[in-house]
Amino acid sequence: MRLHSAKEHSVHHLQTLPMIDRPALLVVDMQNDFVRAGAPFEVPAARETIPSQQRLLGAFREHDLLIVFLQWVGIENDPYLRMQYKFTWVRGLTDDIKGCRPGHLRYYADIEAHRDCCAIIDELAPTADEVQLTKRGYGAFLGTALDSILRDRNIDGVIITGVMSECCVEDTARQAYQLHYPAVVIKDAVATYDPRATATMLDVVDKNFGWVAGTEAVIDWLKAAQGARALSHKRK
Repeated sequence: MRLHSAKEHSVHHLQTLPMIDRPALLVVDMQNDFVRAGAPFEVPAARETIPSQQRLLGAFREHDLLIVFLQWVGIENDPYLRMQYKFTWVRGLTDDIKGCRPGHLRYYADIEAHRDCCAIIDELAPTADEVQLTKRGYGAFLGTALDSILRDRNIDGVIITGVMSECCVEDTARQAYQLHYPAVVIKDAVATYDPRATATMLDVVDKNFGWVAGTEAVIDWLKAAQGARALSHKRK
């Protein structure tokens, strides 16, 4: 099985995407406190990526492939607060804001409801059997069980979506590269505050750490790969 489309442009996909037999989808930090309107770490552009991420989730679920949701968490007396004078976002971790603090309910005007501020947004809600991992750093691998989970399930490549482009998404792609997982960042399913930062991140990843592709290219591949697998089983 190879990462390519069954359509006429499949040769182009073969040239621009890695060879992966068993991929996992990593959904990075699509949490209420990053996505919902008025949230302390709100990335407005993240809401524009929801349809693409929903399509990817649907495709991975259809083909029974691994999906991992990453959640960045804030904690009481957070050590990152020592850097609040350098990084303004860190001020959202104070005890009066409790940014991404698990169990803290916050009211979000766009859905007119309270939600756990650390939870994955309703539109992308994990199913009961899908993996959710919390993290304290930018990347998905540092200090988490992600590498072990992927290796236990014979995953040999990752597809990455989420926020923020130049922080958690890019660092996840870098860490995947260092652990020898081919990584594909989905260009229409990542976001940050400034679209120029997303463009720069995509360029950096494409040149140094992995691949860049659109949602439909990956969905095309999943369909083609499923067909190839079915044909292989039929011949046996």
